[in-house]
Amino acid sequence: MSDDEIIGILKEGFIVIGDKSAVDFLYQKGYGFLKEEKLYLTMVEAAYMVYRGFIKVKTEDGKNLGFKDLVGMGLRENPDFWTILNVYADLRNRALIVKPGIDPLELMVDWKKKNRVRRMLVRIVKEGTRLGFIVFEDMFRRALESGRELVMAVVDKEGVVSYYLVEGVSRVGPEIVAGIEVRDEQEG
Repeated sequence: MSDDEIIGILKEGFIVIGDKSAVDFLYQKGYGFLKEEKLYLTMVEAAYMVYRGFIKVKTEDGKNLGFKDLVGMGLRENPDFWTILNVYADLRNRALIVKPGIDPLELMVDWKKKNRVRRMLVRIVKEGTRLGFIVFEDMFRRALESGRELVMAVVDKEGVVSYYLVEGVSRVGPEIVAGIEVRDEQEG
């Protein structure tokens, strides 16, 4: 084991990293969340990082866990784990900062570009999935409330991801000028 190898320990569904320099380094790169000076990674984040060779994961009793082990655990928890990991990896490979959202099929994405940050709520949808208007409206509302743009990540049967920006439509009503009454055309 080299001195710069980062080790995470599987604890209660998260991968926990305690080494201070590793915590600082990974958190600055947009991974995980901090709790009691430790970095907690979701199973999706950890699987991606193991696959890329950024970290190694062990159980509390010291057994090594590889990429396949983490994916297997993730699939037992969520049958959409592979799809989520696919979109997460695609976004991370584009050098974007990606965090899990409130819903397992949502990711919070920050795209740092020059002097500004473009913030997006990415909703993962498998091709052919039906979404009702109420669900769609709820996603759009959450995106607006969090100051983010809603982006749909549609994953086809081959795992290819296509992204669609969802833009709202504003209702335009009659313009009311002070002191002027607006009437129906049928009124006299």
